[in-house]
Parts: sequence; structure tokens; C-alpha cells
Amino acid sequence: MSLTLDTTVDRPVGASPADPTTRIRRIGGALALPLAFALQLICNARYAWVSTESGLSDTEGNAETLEFYARYPGSVVAMSALAMVGVLIMIPGLLTALRVLRLARPRLALSAVAVMIVGYVCYFGILIMNFSTVGLAEFSRAQPGAGVAAMLDAAPSAPIMMVFFGLFVLGNLVGTLLLGLAVLTSRVVPWWAGLLIMGWPVGHMINLLGGGEWFAVAGGLLEVTGLAIVALAALRTSDSDWAARG
Repeated sequence: MSLTLDTTVDRPVGASPADPTTRIRRIGGALALPLAFALQLICNARYAWVSTESGLSDTEGNAETLEFYARYPGSVVAMSALAMVGVLIMIPGLLTALRVLRLARPRLALSAVAVMIVGYVCYFGILIMNFSTVGLAEFSRAQPGAGVAAMLDAAPSAPIMMVFFGLFVLGNLVGTLLLGLAVLTSRVVPWWAGLLIMGWPVGHMINLLGGGEWFAVAGGLLEVTGLAIVALAALRTSDSDWAARG
């Protein structure tokens, strides 16, 4: 004679078990969405400040980059770390935005979020390189005759890096533009929130065309505001509706 323990729980026909993680995923993702991009905004603002103060940037060749990093090593390390944290929490945040938009603009929202996640994951890898560059910059300042900048100029470039950088640009600019368009045409979030999100690629392009870093900062501020409105839509959704979206 053997005894068996019956662990079957009676449940109405057609009912599915409640997911105890629904609420924490909904609220956590909603909070992560604007916070992730707010961290990027902080980094952009700090970069604009030190670039304006010094007249230096990290886009005008190795010599200027090393001078920039040697003069502001703490800021570069802090900006890189904050941006990397932003990328990590950006992933659940963007997936939350996808769920908000899924019923209204499923294909466009999926395309936007997929491109953005791929692009920013590439950005995470690019940021890691800043820590070693700071070390090279401090060495170059301590040993001015070492010719670090010349060695970097002479070093062969890795074509694969351009692939990853290109994916980052695609996600950063095109992906954000697509996400803004999905919000603009969704009718589940105020249409002007989509325009605010599109402020980032517009502001950043003005910066790249010579307008100055503060245009990128302004664009980032608009983007964070628009994403906060998307996050608010997630917070206002019931757990049952959220779970039903798949």
C-alpha cells in the first residue's frame, strides 16, 4: 500500500494561474524606462559642461581625446559608469514601452524597441573602452614623451568596431525616431509624447552638425519627458490588462 500526496489545485475551467510577478514587472519596468534615459541625460549634460569649459571633446582625434580624459578622469569614469547602468535598466524599460504600445502599433513598436536594445547593448561595449582610455590618458600626461597618441594613431583599426558603432548609431537615432513615431500614432498615449521622444534624434543631429552639445542635452530632456508619459500609461494599466497583453 502506498500513499500519494495530491497537490492538484481546483481551478475554474479556462482560468489561468495569476502571475505573482505581473505587478512588479509592470511597475519596475515603468520606473526603469525614464530613469534609464535620465542617466544618459545626466552624462550628456556633464559632457556638455566639461566640453564647453575646456573646449575639448573626444571626437577630434586621439591626442585631444587623451587630453580630455587626462584633465577630467573622474568625470569620464563616472559618466561611463552611469551610462552603463542606464543601458542595463533600459532593457526592461523598453520592453515595458513595447507592452504599452503592443495592441496599437505592434510591428512598429517591436521594430523600434529591438533596434534600440541592440544599439544600446553595443554602446555598453563601447563605454567599457573608456576605462582603459582613461588609464592611457593619465599615463600619457605623466610620461609626455611616450607618444601614446601617435601609437594610437598608428594602430590598425578593427573593422568589426565600426559595425558595432554603426549599430549603436542605428539604435540611438533611428530606433528612437521609430519609437517616437509608434507613440505618436498609437492613440493609447498622448500624441505629443511621441514628438517629445523624437526630440532626442533631432537635438543630437543638430549637435553633430555643429550646433553644440547643449542641443543634445535639450533633446535628451524632451525624450525623458516623453518616455515618462509612456511610463505613466503603464502605471495606470491594471495588472489583469497588463498580463493579457502577453
